[in-house]
Amino acid sequence: MSYNAFFWLHIKKSAGISTRQLMQPYYQEVDRIHWPANFVQSPKEHYNDILNNYRMLLGEYQFKRSLFAKEVLYRHEWEQMLSFAFAREPVARCISMFYYLYWQGGGIKKFVKNVTRKTLKTRKIHYSTAGAFDHFLDYVAKAQYAKSIYQPLGSHFSTHTNSMWRDVTDDDGNILLTRIYRLESLLPALNEVFEECGLPKRLLHNQYSNTTTNKGLYQPSKAQRVKIEALFGKDFELYESAISC
Repeated sequence: MSYNAFFWLHIKKSAGISTRQLMQPYYQEVDRIHWPANFVQSPKEHYNDILNNYRMLLGEYQFKRSLFAKEVLYRHEWEQMLSFAFAREPVARCISMFYYLYWQGGGIKKFVKNVTRKTLKTRKIHYSTAGAFDHFLDYVAKAQYAKSIYQPLGSHFSTHTNSMWRDVTDDDGNILLTRIYRLESLLPALNEVFEECGLPKRLLHNQYSNTTTNKGLYQPSKAQRVKIEALFGKDFELYESAISC
C-alpha cells in the first residue's frame, strides 16, 4: 500500500533529535524553544513538529497525541497517512528519563551536588543513586495519576514520563498508528516509510549510530524493575510486538 504522507509521533527519550535529522527534508521543524509555534498561526506542514513539542498543551487530549492528530489535526487525511512511532525498550527508556530529568552522572563533586540539590528541592533525603531512582519512580507514579500536568514536578517531567501506550491509543485502547517500530530498527524503518510514501531518499547504514545503551549507567534492582513494569506495563507489550526490520 502507498501513502500520501507520513506522521511521526516522537516518544520522548527515543532518539528524537536523530530521527528529526534523518527525516530531512520531509519533516519540517519549527522553533520549539524560544518562540514556540502554535497550530493557528502555522501551515499544516508544521503541525507534526508542533505536536511533538512538549510545551504544546492539548487540554482533554493531553497525553493522547495520536488521538489529537487523528481527530483534530488530520481528520480528513489520517487514513491516507503512514503514521508511526519508535518504541524503545521500556527499562532503557526509564533509565534515560532518570538521568535526563532527575539525576546527572559525573564525579564525586557532581554527585554531592545532586544529592544536596534534590534533597532540598523535594524535601526527601537523597543519599545514593539507588535511593534517587526510587524517588524518581515515585514521582513518575504521581505524575501518571495527577489531575494537573504541572504536578508533581512540572509539565516537562509529566510529558517526558508519559507512557507510550497512552500516546498511541484511543480511549478504548485501540492503537491508532499504522506501525510501531523498535528503535533498534530506526534506519530500515525510515527507509520503509520513505519508500511507501513515494519519497526518493534512502539512508545508509552508517548514517546513524545507535547510542541508546545503558552500559555504565545505573542498573535498577529487581524490586525497581517490578515498579517499572507496573508503571509502564503496556509499553512492554508495545515493544514486544513492535516491528523489527
